[in-house]
Amino acid sequence: MERSFVIIKPDGTARRRVSALILKALMDRGYKIRAFREMKVSESLAKLHYAVHKEKPFFPWLVDFISSAPVLVMIFEADDVIQGVRDALGATFVQKADPISLRGKYGIWAGVNIAHASDAPETATKEIELWTGEGGLEESSDAEEQAKAYIEQYDSGDVDYTMEIRDVVKNAIENHDISDNVLESLVRFLGKDSKDITHEEITALASVIFDFVKEEVEKA
Repeated sequence: MERSFVIIKPDGTARRRVSALILKALMDRGYKIRAFREMKVSESLAKLHYAVHKEKPFFPWLVDFISSAPVLVMIFEADDVIQGVRDALGATFVQKADPISLRGKYGIWAGVNIAHASDAPETATKEIELWTGEGGLEESSDAEEQAKAYIEQYDSGDVDYTMEIRDVVKNAIENHDISDNVLESLVRFLGKDSKDITHEEITALASVIFDFVKEEVEKA
């Protein structure tokens, strides 16, 4: 059986129903969950996870982003699970993702794309070793039940502010708008379905996304 390490990033986890829908979509493909945990990522773990990018200019942003608010981390197991998860998620760059893919449905913009998934068996092995060794992720016989309980808790109603958040980011970039109104809008929409996530964490996540917007405006 192949294994894949998957993170639902802060932009997904902060939107509780969205994260539940992503999790359910992956489980509905028949993948088994061997480990499941909601956690806040430390700066040191974030740096280790993204070490392959440490010489790139966007490395500090990646670290700030993944550690801004809680994430869901898990180990999936099944035949061909690595490619299967990546197919379900869709293209890394949100605007290029198929509209029916998970990133196409719920991603925000560019690399603010709701999830990370291992890209090869060797990578999966290294990531699982890192996150079980340094991140406290543990395999358990009830991991699947934990995931189902999460879905049951948060997958209700029709709450989904993806398009509103997307529009805030898109319009800010297109109009070169880096005013406080953009940040305030991000805080407002990201906080609308964020049960058990603190306002400080939502503000930190919104600030990191706002930093991305400012970078995009500066490049234009």
